[in-house]
Amino acid sequence: MNSSNDLNAGMRCIKYLLFTFNLLFVITGVLIIGVGTTIKAIYSNFDSILDERFYSPATLLIIIGCIVFIVAFFGCCGAVKESTCMVMV
Repeated sequence: MNSSNDLNAGMRCIKYLLFTFNLLFVITGVLIIGVGTTIKAIYSNFDSILDERFYSPATLLIIIGCIVFIVAFFGCCGAVKESTCMVMV
């Protein structure tokens, strides 16, 4: 048995596991953005009641979803390209 083949198989497994988990986070980010935009669209008539200084929970969901999506997208791309810099982001 060649130990380098075992190491390569293990590294490929870790690479695809990292990609899979980051892909799940990308999908979660997209779903959070979708929920936030849906809530904002349904309850848009309440924006006139709130002051300008208050943020709605829907806006907060959209912002959090965007952050999760961007970070997980860099993780997915970094895992596929084996870029340490992108994975560390």
